[in-house]
Amino acid sequence: MKVKQGLLAVKDVNGFLKKYGSKAAFINAEYVVDENHVYFAAKKAIKAWKEGRRVARTLPLEILLYSAATRQIRDAMKMGIKEGVNKVIAVFLEDTEPEGFEERNVLETEKMSKEKFERIVNFFNISETELDVAERRLNLLVRERIVLFDINK
Repeated sequence: MKVKQGLLAVKDVNGFLKKYGSKAAFINAEYVVDENHVYFAAKKAIKAWKEGRRVARTLPLEILLYSAATRQIRDAMKMGIKEGVNKVIAVFLEDTEPEGFEERNVLETEKMSKEKFERIVNFFNISETELDVAERRLNLLVRERIVLFDINK
């Protein structure tokens, strides 16, 4: 497994997923706190997959569900790819890179924008109280959501 950041140009989502959907998971960087968010979720998903505790039909979809910390595919798809140019964190399960992928740092690692912070807080349904208790460390709260998803699925 390799986790990489980059830009992904997609003309047809269904065609793209038919070709590469079993080889990698592509997570929308706009919903990702940091690269460790996806790496942590992917490790949990792979472990659950190997232990027969999976939710999804494919491992890349399982990784997407774990990254979103939800059983609901419809909700997790918000973190998936769309037509056009996508900022993604990709989890490569095979030694392959798809057409249209350009490795590049796409995460705001030094200072997250207010809009992205609010998007992630809303997506993961994180309360103001939780943020205060965790001293506004969003990365820890998102990982907590992933662990709770793993326990409660």
